[in-house]
Amino acid sequence: MSSFIWNSWGASIAGPSHKKKRIPNQDSWIARRYQWGNVLVVSDGLGSKPHSDHGSKSACFAVLEASKTYQNNRQANIVDLLRLIHANWLIKLAPFSPTECSSTCLFAIRIEETITLGRLGDGMIVFCGETENDCFVLMENKQNSFSNYTPSLHNEFNPGDWNTLTMESSRCKAIVMCTDGISDDLLPGKQINFSQELYSSYINLTSEERKKDLRHWLNAWPVPKHSDDKTVACLFKQGEFK
Repeated sequence: MSSFIWNSWGASIAGPSHKKKRIPNQDSWIARRYQWGNVLVVSDGLGSKPHSDHGSKSACFAVLEASKTYQNNRQANIVDLLRLIHANWLIKLAPFSPTECSSTCLFAIRIEETITLGRLGDGMIVFCGETENDCFVLMENKQNSFSNYTPSLHNEFNPGDWNTLTMESSRCKAIVMCTDGISDDLLPGKQINFSQELYSSYINLTSEERKKDLRHWLNAWPVPKHSDDKTVACLFKQGEFK
């Protein structure tokens, strides 16, 4: 019987404007591997909120805790999971209020043979399937947007703001997610190619090699006049063992 190891990597840097103003990086990410599966989370604090860096960190830990509860009760549905993420986030914000900490949320939760993806707000998730025809992107279409409203974690829970999808993990080769500091700079229609090349470039590197190259690459971002924080993370299937 063939089996695989699921692994993950990621990196986050403050954007040039935040470095210049000495503002903390408002992006956060986290990855964990458990006996039952994996969790990967990326969050972007809304720049208009004074404590959005705290909000994005809280979002990452909120998803981790919710996923542990979710995997213990598979009778729960996806709305139950999202509601728990929101509740966990609210609890973790103290001493700040939700209106000071609004943040987006991207996650991938692998539980045994299934993977659940969730997206709230800006940024993108790219599913790289085992075949070229089984790849897709979850992201907001800003070209058709007529408002500046960004769905995010805030006071009220609204499941309709979330975009979710659950599928068999056997279909998946890698999942790449990033905040809009990266996704907004990609050419239209190039998100899948970008993610596949990124995954292929790093799959065989050591953890230290990956970390060093990722930070160098993000700091040397090639788009002129870029200013936003940048976070990218990947959950991937590595190695085959007989």
